[in-house]
Amino acid sequence: MKSRIAPVVIVLVAALLSTACNQQQGGQEPPTPTPVPTPIVPTKPTYKVQLGTVINQIQFTGRIGPVREEDLFFKVAGRVRNVNVQQGDVITAGEILADMEIDPLERQVAQAKLDLQRAQVSLQRAQKDSESTIAKAKIQLAMSENDYANISSQDLNPQLIQAQNALESAKLAVQQAQADYDRAPVAGRSGSWQAAALQRATLAFQNAQAAYDQVVAQITTGHQHDVTQAGYQVQLAKQALADAERGVNPLLQNDVAGAELALKTLQAQVTDAEVIAPFNGKVEAVRISPGSPADAFTGVIVVADPTALEIIADVDSSGLTNLKEGMTTTIALSDYPDKTMTGTIRQLPYPYGSGGKTTTDTSANAVQDTSTHITIDPKSAAGMNLVMGDLAKVTVVLQAKDNVLWLPPQAVRTFEGRNFVVIQEGDGQRRVDVTVGIQSTDRVEIKDGLKAGQVAVAP
Repeated sequence: MKSRIAPVVIVLVAALLSTACNQQQGGQEPPTPTPVPTPIVPTKPTYKVQLGTVINQIQFTGRIGPVREEDLFFKVAGRVRNVNVQQGDVITAGEILADMEIDPLERQVAQAKLDLQRAQVSLQRAQKDSESTIAKAKIQLAMSENDYANISSQDLNPQLIQAQNALESAKLAVQQAQADYDRAPVAGRSGSWQAAALQRATLAFQNAQAAYDQVVAQITTGHQHDVTQAGYQVQLAKQALADAERGVNPLLQNDVAGAELALKTLQAQVTDAEVIAPFNGKVEAVRISPGSPADAFTGVIVVADPTALEIIADVDSSGLTNLKEGMTTTIALSDYPDKTMTGTIRQLPYPYGSGGKTTTDTSANAVQDTSTHITIDPKSAAGMNLVMGDLAKVTVVLQAKDNVLWLPPQAVRTFEGRNFVVIQEGDGQRRVDVTVGIQSTDRVEIKDGLKAGQVAVAP
């Protein structure tokens, strides 16, 4: 009260002094003082505790883009020779979109192809010779086996029996001649016919004995020798066949393998100097022209598949912390204000989700995909003409409750970690501690402490 009275007294004293001075200076009337307006006390806004729905959601803007989009590049540095496409062209998987000046390398590839052809011809010729050798070896083996079978199965018993019979007959003839000789008179016996007959019988017996011995020798040694020799011929034929079946000289096969490897190495170098379409799609951008230099692993042509579209959005970190892959979203397009689509968060950027590099390149030049990708439900998009680049508003409901008490955020106060609301009761006010639940930008769930219809006073 003292601080308000002091200024008033000072003003009255100053007025009296001024009046006295004016009267002393001529008796003029003092001026009428200007009245000071009464200060207006501002009325604080109030809010009624209501029963309704509280939704905590995140909204962000994205654009319609391709599910598959790649920024293609050369794997080596050089000068561009040909650019075969331009923006908007339709491309086919495997199509060469651009290449570099690699004439010397292409000549090396041509020479490598000739070297491979020569090696293949030499190998094929050797393979044909090997096939012929194998066929001949098989025939020779069959002949050797047949000879061995014939010799081994030869029966020499008839010859032995015949020789034995001849020997016995000769022996009997000698005995008979000896008996005749012995009966002859002693005088003149040596010149008799009996002596001549005995001599002939003896010679016949000796011949029969020699023939018999020869047959026995043939059976015991000669025939076995023939069988052994025939067996050796079979073994030699088998070895020749085994040698032939080992195939051609391994060095010829190594020549072909080496030529194939050299060609593949050169062809890989050619591929590194080409930009090849990885899938069927459309050219979105071309950043090179014939004759211009190009660095390795630097994007030069952007391609996309326009047949599969999604929503691509850049969400700030505060929003990403509340999102998860697999969440359902609602998508609204400006061209279709009365219709919405549904979608699912397919991929969040690292470290919030499984997002990684924008391409399969793992080098340091690869670009990190920082976008959020949302798959569009095709049924919800039926009848809507989705165009790449169109903007879309995406809504993700994090939490939602129906039939709960709520107040606007500005009606809820916080002090030292406690939430409270100031309630208007008649001409007075009362502070009430409250427990809050779901919070959104315009509503806060009041879980405990208030009733519907109560009036809260804003700070």
